[in-house]
Amino acid sequence: MTVNKEALPGHETQSSEMNCPSCGRFVGAVTKCPYCGGKVEKRMSLVAIRWAAVLLATVGLFLLFLMAKHRNIPVVKLGDVKPTMNFAQIRVEGVAETDARTFRSGGGMGFNFSDGTGTIMVFISQKQAQDMVERNLVPKAGDQVSFAGGLNISDDRSSMRLLSVDEFQVVRAPAAAMRLADLTTELKGSSVTVEGKVMDLFPPPANSKRPYALKLQDDSGEQTVNFWQAEYDQIANKDVLVGAYVRARLSVAEYQDKLQLKLVSGLDLEILDGPPAAATYASPAQKAAATFRQTAPAPRDFSRGRSVASTSLSVSAVTAAMKGQTVRVRGRVDSVRPPKEGTKQPFAVVLSDGGAKLRATYWSNADAVIAVKPTPGALFEMEGVVDVYQDRPQLQVESGYKVKLVDDTPASAPAVDVSQAVSVSSITAAELGQTRTVRGTLGAPRALRGGVTYALTDDTGTIDLVLWESIIPAEVLDALGEGAQVAATGEVKEYEGKLQITAAAGHSAMVIP
Repeated sequence: MTVNKEALPGHETQSSEMNCPSCGRFVGAVTKCPYCGGKVEKRMSLVAIRWAAVLLATVGLFLLFLMAKHRNIPVVKLGDVKPTMNFAQIRVEGVAETDARTFRSGGGMGFNFSDGTGTIMVFISQKQAQDMVERNLVPKAGDQVSFAGGLNISDDRSSMRLLSVDEFQVVRAPAAAMRLADLTTELKGSSVTVEGKVMDLFPPPANSKRPYALKLQDDSGEQTVNFWQAEYDQIANKDVLVGAYVRARLSVAEYQDKLQLKLVSGLDLEILDGPPAAATYASPAQKAAATFRQTAPAPRDFSRGRSVASTSLSVSAVTAAMKGQTVRVRGRVDSVRPPKEGTKQPFAVVLSDGGAKLRATYWSNADAVIAVKPTPGALFEMEGVVDVYQDRPQLQVESGYKVKLVDDTPASAPAVDVSQAVSVSSITAAELGQTRTVRGTLGAPRALRGGVTYALTDDTGTIDLVLWESIIPAEVLDALGEGAQVAATGEVKEYEGKLQITAAAGHSAMVIP
């Protein structure tokens, strides 16, 4: 039987449960006296608290582990990246500015990425590069991509490293069909589609660092296509390649001031059953532009697992019962309401289709990357998640890349109001940023990276008319050419000290009598 001893001097105010019953010393919460080794009886409540603390700490650590493992990496704009975000993991959505190129020394890959607010170099490890080649995920110039990566920020150059190939998503940009004779170094950095007959295939000599050379011929001429062993291994039925008719997507490059055609992936080469049918090739304006249309097939969904309709729905087809579904909707813009200054409101666009209307909302970060802003009367296609507000469905658009112009010509409205045309000489630097309509005769087209420029001349002077193929419909570009009389509406801009008119999106230029 344990006999409680009196507390030592100075310990009288302590609870008896905090003193050793054998030696009287203060022992706190321990159950065995560190001085004499005697057993210290404790209240059950104190014991329970100790075990509860251990249990809660264990559960908390487990929950932290689950949160870290399954958390959604946030989408961040490159323009918002700060030096304090070094080594942070972010998700980005944008466009590959260049083809992914293989680093021969380490076997990895790299490409330049842009989201409209900034540009950064993306590095891919050797194993990741091999997986992307096998899955045909290697990005090419103009492709829309979405991926998560780790930031590496330095004073002279910043970069990202791909985290996972499984989360890398790519939407292929369509490439213009062109004849071999029309391919020049002015198209470098773009992708094209060609068809022809394989005349010969020259493998690299043993122990050399030269690529494969494929001689391709169509009715306009002959060109050499280069690729490496990795791409050759991907080509299906390569044993019947020589003499076969093929269709290939190629990357246009320049080497030692000469044209170079590269097959980026063996999966981009298709062996045809016979001679290709007569193709409709790009117009002179499209050849000069050599870029990628926004009228591509329905893009893959970047909504991380949510299902999305493969075709566009009409406004009237969206109902409250579809809440939570990701859909693609097409309708004419009825009204556009930007957020009021100083508020946290989203942009609100009302789409209409006949008598039906649907409200679509998106935030400023999405608006920043929309290539062509919604305007009343224009036909737009938007993708988002259906929500319900006051018993009425509405569309929450999460990405500005999912807002696309289909046609900006309102029903029964003329493409360009010729009566608003002003003389070229009347346009001055004081009008920068203003919209003006001009009319005149087009000169010879000049190639741009992503568009074409014509010198437009009237009785008073000459000004450059710039048309970007990403926002100008194909039928508009096809109708233009040297010597044509046109009227065009666009924004007054300045480039290298010279004024120019940049044609507005849609049917902003037309041939006139």
